[in-house]
Amino acid sequence: MKFAHEFQAALIREGFPPHWVNSAVPYGQLKKIIKKVTIELRDLGLDSSTLSQLVSEADPNSPSEIGENGVAFQYDFDGDKTLFQPKLTLLLRDGLAVDATLSPDTREFLQKLVSQQRPEHLNSANEERLIPVMTNESLAISSLDGSSRDSGQLVQRVEIPLTFDAEFFTRLQAEVATLDTLQAGEQTALTEQIVSLSKDITSLTKPSRFNKTDLYRWRELFEIYLQAMVFFSTHEKDRGTRDSSTAAKQLQWFQAEVVKRNIVESFKLPASRQALDKFIKINVTLLRSIKFQEINQTAISKILKKFDKRTQLGAKRKFPKLIQSSSAMSQTIAKAVCSQLTEDLVRKVPQLDDNLCPICFTIAWRPVRMKCEHVLCISCAVTLQRKRERKCPLCRDDVIMKADADNIDPELERYLEKYFPKEAREKRIAVETERGKELFGHAYKHPSEQKCSLM
Repeated sequence: MKFAHEFQAALIREGFPPHWVNSAVPYGQLKKIIKKVTIELRDLGLDSSTLSQLVSEADPNSPSEIGENGVAFQYDFDGDKTLFQPKLTLLLRDGLAVDATLSPDTREFLQKLVSQQRPEHLNSANEERLIPVMTNESLAISSLDGSSRDSGQLVQRVEIPLTFDAEFFTRLQAEVATLDTLQAGEQTALTEQIVSLSKDITSLTKPSRFNKTDLYRWRELFEIYLQAMVFFSTHEKDRGTRDSSTAAKQLQWFQAEVVKRNIVESFKLPASRQALDKFIKINVTLLRSIKFQEINQTAISKILKKFDKRTQLGAKRKFPKLIQSSSAMSQTIAKAVCSQLTEDLVRKVPQLDDNLCPICFTIAWRPVRMKCEHVLCISCAVTLQRKRERKCPLCRDDVIMKADADNIDPELERYLEKYFPKEAREKRIAVETERGKELFGHAYKHPSEQKCSLM
């Protein structure tokens, strides 16, 4: 009962929307079905202690291996993702000597199975339905497990149809499908919000000659966001998807850093504040979705564990991936939305790191595109030619001495001057200053640094 209360409390405490809570795994109802399964097994003489004994006397990792009492069982699932059926099968050695440690009801049940399986009784047994025999076949043990020690002895395979285990897994499958539908709807809603916000940010960061743009503020903001790595980490020590707890801490760090740098106060356009609010809300919704997935994933894991504890059927170990949906059991939605955040929002604002010269690590002003397609700033390209370097510093192709004025990329040059006007201006002044010192001596100062004096 403890986890059931904790599960419900968590759903309420986290403030999930009512329709989310209504779609959560019905842990309490599934527990009631498990109770029906245990009663059904007990009535057949196959209670948890009996099934546990059958496993312990054989190989614990392979319940289908027949133990000393001449009995084993298999618990499998037939079907596909839309409809599957759990199946309990008993394997009985012909002429088995039923262990005396088993309960009288169990021994009687197993003896009936043996007598019903004998050829002279097969037809009448199936007609009278004395026991629920659904399938009926015999084969050599050696063909089951490849073991020669039992070669030649006959194994009888009897399927025991259960009612309530099928109800349990059908219900669980349906609930996970409901979660899938819910999460798919949330993903669609987030996608639409990101597309809408992307249009807003494109307008807010559009370069302007009249200085009515928040290009640099949004660039700094997104730079902080990339550093935060809210939902995914690229660090070697914690590479991969973050859990909701860690993601919440990283999102708080991002918000605190934005406040610390006074980015909101420095916005020139009022619409930028509204856009930032939308951006934060998208992240919060995504974080809440991940947390909801985690809570339900824990509930599914717990209920399967409880099923095995009460029945000893080993469902959690052998349960196929049929109901383990990509959205509820993993974080596929989080990955998809986070990827869209990066591509449709963050990448809408060009980052300086993507446009640096690989030699001087400043903006590639007057970019020279070599035949190998690598780009250097013009000053570094000239420096390499003066040193008679022939090979590209990145790919080692023989391209440096072959570059000339025709290798300057005018389209990229215009792009950099448009989206990085400050950096391009600073780099231009630095290059021109260096050139002036070469021509006029170290005392040379760029005109932009000289102060005008009135006569």
